[in-house]
Amino acid sequence: MHLFRCRLGAGRRIARRHRTATGALTLALAAAAAVLVPSTAASAATTASFTRVSEWGTGYVGEVAVHNDTASQLTGWRVEFDMPAGTTITNYWNAALTRSGSRHVFTNLAWNGVLAPGARTSFGWVTNGTGTPTGCTVNGSPCAGRPIGPDVRPPSTPTNVRVGTAGQYTALHWDPASDDHGVVRYDILANGNPFASVTGTSHTFPPLPPTTFTFGISAVDAAGNRSPYAIYYFGQRPDSAAPTAPASLSIDGPIGDHLPVRWEASRDDVFVAGYELYLNDRLISTVGGTNGFVPFTGYGVYWVAVRAFDHLGRFSAFTRIGLAIDPPAPPTSSPTG
Repeated sequence: MHLFRCRLGAGRRIARRHRTATGALTLALAAAAAVLVPSTAASAATTASFTRVSEWGTGYVGEVAVHNDTASQLTGWRVEFDMPAGTTITNYWNAALTRSGSRHVFTNLAWNGVLAPGARTSFGWVTNGTGTPTGCTVNGSPCAGRPIGPDVRPPSTPTNVRVGTAGQYTALHWDPASDDHGVVRYDILANGNPFASVTGTSHTFPPLPPTTFTFGISAVDAAGNRSPYAIYYFGQRPDSAAPTAPASLSIDGPIGDHLPVRWEASRDDVFVAGYELYLNDRLISTVGGTNGFVPFTGYGVYWVAVRAFDHLGRFSAFTRIGLAIDPPAPPTSSPTG
């Protein structure tokens, strides 16, 4: 374990590079006072708001209003969301609709795709069932607009992974993940290699060759935060070891009230399902990628640790880095001389 000590001074950048058995550990802290305070102003964006226009015991009329809150003309929009099991859309208007499992994608028609700055349009539907849309995005960003400050929370892990058939094809299905700003896609790995990326909660593919496969499904939000992988087996591969420890753990300069943390991927003989990220021995988040965020509260000591886990829940050793941030030195003379 290594502890790096830095002193912040207004407008000064401090950079240190150290090397340990796990690789280069890099620290770069932008020390200007502005980086210590999270922004409170949300940037202008295209947003979409959902309303139940009317409802009854077995369904409702829903409407989504698309708002162009930017200073530029919008030349097309695409609104996506998941509809929970038991609720189906039976009729719709003012948009084109495509479906993939529970994922519903509405796109503009020829006459309502261009929105001037500050303008809005809407589309609607009738449901059989009373479920509310989830995971809403507009043009790939959260329907509520981008978050104030960085989006640091990864989506939840997809659940209930199952296999079905579609004619002569095989289909993977899963229940949608949740996210504070909306899931935009699901990435699928097969034996650790990229296999597919989809916006819905299913993927259909031709029959597999006669061998064993381990599939991993990860939810990704608009900021690129990745959930741990949900695992499904076609056959069972032997797994004899826990993952290796992550390498080259590093901390970047503050973004708002968080410190970005990065590391190199661990290895496993079958599948690395994700990583646990800790600050001062407290679990902060569980992620599927090789980066995350820990809270930044200003001056103090930060012990950051990360460990990998595999599809069987076995953990690697921890990789750790320590950071001590000191206040600026007092002036050499008082303001009054």
